[in-house]
Amino acid sequence: MDSSAVRTDAWHHRSDAITSLAAAIGISVALIGGKGYESADDVAAIVAAAIIAWNGCRLLRPAMSELMDRAPSREMIERIRRIAQAVPGVEAVEKCLVRKMGYNYYVDMHVEVDPQMTVQRSHEIAHDVKDQIRSRIDAVRDVLVHIEPAKK
Repeated sequence: MDSSAVRTDAWHHRSDAITSLAAAIGISVALIGGKGYESADDVAAIVAAAIIAWNGCRLLRPAMSELMDRAPSREMIERIRRIAQAVPGVEAVEKCLVRKMGYNYYVDMHVEVDPQMTVQRSHEIAHDVKDQIRSRIDAVRDVLVHIEPAKK
């Protein structure tokens, strides 16, 4: 699903298991070892805290990127541009802005067409662009196509 929320929750459960294991080992060493081994519990707590801190830092950046509507990879944007450019009647793709919300992508693009073309035909091309992108990239939820006259 490529969801940072699902990924973060999975790592949360993993870190719970790892830190519980560290605590169990620390407490067991302290109890079984007896006098002189009391600090094993403290060491286990430090290990658990380090794991939690590492996990939090590692998961914070992708989550913040999603919250800030960071654009996806260059490869995905270029793939979207190529699909749009291949639609008959499209002379150029002027702008292509892609953002991710949840596990869906939303595309806003400016497509250049023949300036002498009818509004009806340019509207059909816009729908073709949208349909082609959505049919070839499942994660794209919606495409907003703005028609521009091609520069001659």
